[in-house]
Amino acid sequence: MAAARPPLTESQTKIYEFIRTAIRRDGRPPTIAEIGREVGVASTNSVHRHVVALDAKGYLRRRPNEARGLWVVDDDDPAGEAPGVLMLKTSDGAGRRARPLTSDVAEHPLPRSRRPLVVDPALLPDDVDLDACLGVVAGDDGMLADGIRKDDVLVVEETEWTHVPNGALVAALFHDRVVVRRFENTNGRLHFRAASRTFRDHTAHPDDPEYFVLGRAVALMRSLG
Repeated sequence: MAAARPPLTESQTKIYEFIRTAIRRDGRPPTIAEIGREVGVASTNSVHRHVVALDAKGYLRRRPNEARGLWVVDDDDPAGEAPGVLMLKTSDGAGRRARPLTSDVAEHPLPRSRRPLVVDPALLPDDVDLDACLGVVAGDDGMLADGIRKDDVLVVEETEWTHVPNGALVAALFHDRVVVRRFENTNGRLHFRAASRTFRDHTAHPDDPEYFVLGRAVALMRSLG
């Protein structure tokens, strides 16, 4: 059992709950300035001190020098590893596939997990190129209405967004958070549709560095129990 975390002050609680809500609603963490506006604190230094305290108490994790480098530590994941991308290996070990997972398009590296994903190729569609696949962890419940839950693991075939058909299920980075959404490309804009009504849809320009399509989701893997 994980040790109990230290209690929060009233201000820390208000900030923590806003960050949780913003990530769920918007699919990305708020900036320090956005937090300050929401909780009525004009000083960015004061907000930053509260965020540092939340990190020290184990409620948040931070990536220094990133405007949105925050994520919430779940009670069932006390280590606080950011939701991210899994290295992929075949079940028989053939090729020992473990992709370097870097992006020339996004302005940040893909948030790799330390855990590998072991896959039996027989479980994947016949037309999928296993060498182009990676694993992702769904970072929210945005597709819950379609049967995909937060922390579900999906196999994704890396594909440029220009090759993804409208209506396909994709894994995408919203800033540095991996989410699963329905994809549409219309009128020169990329649209990411959530299935659950409590999550808003997102629209972005193809060159927007905060939105990056990893590829098409081809399989869902879930442990029972």
